[in-house]
Amino acid sequence: MEDFILRAILAAIGISIIAGSLGCFVIWKRMSYFSESISHSALLGVSLGLVSGLGLHFGLIVVGVIFAILIVVLQQRKFLSNDAILGIFSHISLSLGVVILALVGSANTDYFALLFGDILSITNQDIAWIYAVLVLVGTLLIVFWQRLLLLTLNEDLGVASGLNKLRYQLLFMLMIALTVSVSVQIVGVLLITSLLIIPPAIARVFSRSPVQMVLFSMITSVVAVAIGLSGSMHYDIATGPTIVIALGALFIASQLFPSKRLT
Repeated sequence: MEDFILRAILAAIGISIIAGSLGCFVIWKRMSYFSESISHSALLGVSLGLVSGLGLHFGLIVVGVIFAILIVVLQQRKFLSNDAILGIFSHISLSLGVVILALVGSANTDYFALLFGDILSITNQDIAWIYAVLVLVGTLLIVFWQRLLLLTLNEDLGVASGLNKLRYQLLFMLMIALTVSVSVQIVGVLLITSLLIIPPAIARVFSRSPVQMVLFSMITSVVAVAIGLSGSMHYDIATGPTIVIALGALFIASQLFPSKRLT
């Protein structure tokens, strides 16, 4: 097996597990628009990483964390609705990213790959970064599972139990920012949200418990990414859109089954 294919498979599996598990919380918390907004901010992170010379992942994490903190702070002020705040920051960061790339980008900058992914360009360093994030996010989910789940499914009860809502909200957003930072090369800036919301939406049809939904979501994500990656290499087409098409086909197929989903 060619090295670049092996790296692509390893990256696909790692990112599928991260996105599949965190995506369940995105669905439960009804934060699809937040994940869409923070994925748009990823283009600004990419451009700043390239300008600073510190690398793509560093820029993505810095911008993602700043973006998440600003959103949480403004949400606490309750001056604007959540969707208005997210829309403002999403479009500002996306536009800034485009402008900065236009100013500093070179002829070698692959804009199409940034927007829609290029999994075959992944390096060994990227693989190490993906699995480092997988270990970190997995550990955080295991350690804080009960508290995150309680705040997600019954926020009032969680707060009454003494949990700090703001602290866990920031923790969750940090994990989303890390997920976005490793997903850009798989599906690109414009399609990251699909990895976070479609696998859990499929898994929800067949799940009777939160743990089942997380497991089915990860399996669905791995299968869809494997199908998309195979189709991308076989037909020589963009990886990101191919993965999303595979997810879409699985979602449509899942709707033909009787639902066992959580209420």
